[in-house]
Amino acid sequence: MPEYKTYFDHHAARPEVTRVGKKEIATFSLGSPEKDDKNEDSVVWMAWEDALLLAIADGVGGQAGGSGASMLTIQIVTDVFKNMDVEQISMDAFREGVLNVFERANREIQDIGIGSGTTLTIVTVEGKFARVFSVGDSSTLICGNKGKIRFINTPHSPTGYAIAAGVLDENDALHHAERHLLSNLVGSPDMHIDIGPTVKLSTRDRILIASDGLWDNMYQEEIIASVRKGSLRKAADAMQNTCRSRMVEKDENLPGHADDLSFLIARRV
Repeated sequence: MPEYKTYFDHHAARPEVTRVGKKEIATFSLGSPEKDDKNEDSVVWMAWEDALLLAIADGVGGQAGGSGASMLTIQIVTDVFKNMDVEQISMDAFREGVLNVFERANREIQDIGIGSGTTLTIVTVEGKFARVFSVGDSSTLICGNKGKIRFINTPHSPTGYAIAAGVLDENDALHHAERHLLSNLVGSPDMHIDIGPTVKLSTRDRILIASDGLWDNMYQEEIIASVRKGSLRKAADAMQNTCRSRMVEKDENLPGHADDLSFLIARRV
């Protein structure tokens, strides 16, 4: 059975760093500085002897509906995988379980019938191989210690697709009036699941999964510079400090948007 921890409506003062076997995970989740109530992001990490699952859901549709949708989705992730033994783990088993999560969450959120939804990004790691599954605009970065990008997914949003197509640059996208529109949600009849390629990991690779509270407040090169080397605590502290500062102290020359902020960073140790 895995070790795991969930974070619902979490309001962290500092990142939490956990070591499980040969893996280290930094977790941070905090509500928007412009809200006094719920953090609509929900987070879980699950760790086996030589495997790992990371997931973030960012609720959409108002505080009660968005928070509920993200919590339900992460609870489903936990339910599907909490009884998986080490002997059952494989890339195919992870894939089957993850697709079950997306389909079940999509159906159950629609059944609630209040128009809420959530993004969901899941990263599975089995041995030296990782795969990313996503719906929405929470993104995943896998990079080496020299900053080489081994994988980054495209956010399911008009601006995300425009950047990928070369129509919009990153700076324009971060200041775009429609940057928070979504093209894909868990809880939608039109949901589609983006299944990434199998990525072979090197020893020093870092995996970052984060809600848009990170990507809307830092440039990609800044995120890579923070994540690629050094301790996970130092990386996590640097990112949360930068994001929280920019959310409050707006500078028209820098990205800055108040939002819930959640991320996980993982590495082998």
